[in-house]
Order: sequence, then structure tokens, then C-alpha cells
Amino acid sequence: MLQAYFAGEDVELAGVAVDLEYDSPFFTRCAEALRAIPRGEVVTYGELAALAGAPGAARAAGTFCARNRLGLFVPCHRVVAAGGLGSYGSYGIEYKQRLLELEGAL
Repeated sequence: MLQAYFAGEDVELAGVAVDLEYDSPFFTRCAEALRAIPRGEVVTYGELAALAGAPGAARAAGTFCARNRLGLFVPCHRVVAAGGLGSYGSYGIEYKQRLLELEGAL
């Protein structure tokens, strides 16, 4: 499945069963909301916060993405800053850009 994803095939990794129990209910809701964002689409940190039931909590949504331990299965690369791509932690912005290109979002 991962080989197909990185080959650019239309594979939705968010459908893989993973444990979505996080330290806070807000983080769990962020994970659930992210898994509902289709391949090829992006949302801003503010939009993710609103989808998770906390409009105005864009920074908290960013904290969730920074701490996300499930990578491609809870696709934080689909969350962008209001004015551009934003960051992607230790992986770097180039990796985030490549993932979004693979998915057809860029």
C-alpha cells in the first residue's frame, strides 16, 4: 500500500485502522477530522480547529500536527498555513510539498 502511495497511485492511507486516542479530546477530534479530509484537498490550521469543534484554536491545531505520531495515516501534511504551506516539522517543507504533489493538491 505504501509503495503504491509513493508511486502516485490513488491510495487513501487515512482508511488504515489506527488508534486515535490522544492525550486530549481536542487532539482526538483533530485526528478524526484530518482522516476525513480527502486526498488532494487541504485545510488551514484554523479550518482544522473548526472541524474539531474549536473555532479560533488554530495554534492548538498546529500543536496537534507537530505532535502527530501517525504521519501519513493521520495526514497532517494536508494542513497548510493561511498564507502558504506552513511547516512540516523535522521532515521539512520539501517533504510536505512532495506529499501534496503526489496527492494532486499542488
